[in-house]
Amino acid sequence: MTEPLGSPEYSEAGRGSPLCCIPGMEGAWQFWEPQLEALSANYRVIACSLPRFPFDPRLRMDDYAREVLRLLDLLSVERAVFVGESFGGMVCQCIALEHPQRVEALVLCNTMPAPQRGGLGINAFTLATMLHSLAFLPGLGEVNRRAILEYVGRHRGFVLDPSPGNGRLCDYLMEHGPAHGAKEYLNRAIAAARTDYRERLERISVPTLVLRGSEDRLVTADTALYFLAKIPRSSLALVEGGGHCCTYTMPDAANRAILRWLEGLGGSGRG
Repeated sequence: MTEPLGSPEYSEAGRGSPLCCIPGMEGAWQFWEPQLEALSANYRVIACSLPRFPFDPRLRMDDYAREVLRLLDLLSVERAVFVGESFGGMVCQCIALEHPQRVEALVLCNTMPAPQRGGLGINAFTLATMLHSLAFLPGLGEVNRRAILEYVGRHRGFVLDPSPGNGRLCDYLMEHGPAHGAKEYLNRAIAAARTDYRERLERISVPTLVLRGSEDRLVTADTALYFLAKIPRSSLALVEGGGHCCTYTMPDAANRAILRWLEGLGGSGRG
């Protein structure tokens, strides 16, 4: 078993029923700052970073799930609502399937049950997605880095989009994208590449919200419909005009959808 590097990184706010928020591939808990502020009025919101491992091609999704649960153990949290974005949503699925006793409900944000090629092809999305990686070349400079990311956003490349909060997302990626380094991206890409939950989704028995930005080009609409067809107690919330990271770029709309769904489960959170 590969042990992570360093202590778990997280932030939490609020009291009541716990919500554990797991970020996407870039892996920083700061992705959930809008939720820490908005949802903590009614819930104990725990935003965690993805664990960092030494490079290990044997890593699997359950290695990431194990470390998230280890953090919750340190915080004396037995059960939680798990909220996951993209790669973090795959970690959530792993926890729900391998450790169902720890899961109260799921919020799967712009994620997938197995790797997919999305809208790749000979088009502007593919070009913009490829250019995204150039923004993190060493020595490029902040002005050039931002110019590339803004171009990628205008053409809905990679995780970016032209929604109102895309400027904030560029700031987030510029600060936290390079922080975990290429080795961590490779670890996570390998873990994701060997993940496939499609034949097991029917075993997820907890209430599940499938939240999707309507402009997400990285994860297709068909994927959201697939979740709805396979997970018995699932429902859909669309963030109109939002992209792959709509919980960050359009947090008001995303938070309203999440809160409305949580209230429908009968839990106000205070307790």
